[in-house]
Amino acid sequence: MEPVFGRRALLINGEKRTLVIADLHIGVEYELEKKGIRIPRQWENIAEEVKRLKCETEAEMLLINGDLKHGIPSEKGEFRDVRMFLREINGFFEEIHIVKGNHDGGLQYDVPERVNLHPGSGFVLEKIGIFHGHAWPSKDVMESNVLVMGHMHPAIRFTDSLGNSQGEPCWIKGKYGEKEIIVMPAMSKFYGGVAINEGKFLGPMLNSEEFDAENARIYLLDGTYMGKIGEIKKRGDGPSEVVG
Repeated sequence: MEPVFGRRALLINGEKRTLVIADLHIGVEYELEKKGIRIPRQWENIAEEVKRLKCETEAEMLLINGDLKHGIPSEKGEFRDVRMFLREINGFFEEIHIVKGNHDGGLQYDVPERVNLHPGSGFVLEKIGIFHGHAWPSKDVMESNVLVMGHMHPAIRFTDSLGNSQGEPCWIKGKYGEKEIIVMPAMSKFYGGVAINEGKFLGPMLNSEEFDAENARIYLLDGTYMGKIGEIKKRGDGPSEVVG
């Protein structure tokens, strides 16, 4: 199991090569439009990115780890975009699995028959526990030695001497008790994340005393090691809401 270099995706090398992505938030444009920010519909761009990742990694299976869609409640156009996205990528993989996230209410009515839908508590793949992160994982997932979650949209904010700042998506790799836990960056580039500079976390597992936040390691998408969260917090805090 390894991150795809420079990308917001994970590759599991098992019986089937599995591409894992999380937090696509298809339909976030509808929310932004209400705020006066107009951007093109993104489902086609995301579908093209997924197809590129499939070709680069030769993945046979796709796993979407929560928040395929965005709205709570959803816009009518958002469900249409989700259906179009799933139809576009459906023929490129032998199997597609979706773990429901907290934004995925009603998704069961728009999933094609050959797409496998799992609850937010997750499921086990190749002895790896995959769950979204907004709720506690299932007992089977908790029994895995390695846990993979999304939900948090982890990022790190860099601030220069003039006060200009920029957020960069990142990976978190740490320990929950004796288990290894990996927090994935969000696939969406238009929905805010949480800057680990402040040490704030989303989801019950990362806010549990069992999660060793201080010693959790941070990596950028290109593999650059940024240090442990405890060390990063000492360098200076940044705002919790970032985009990137």
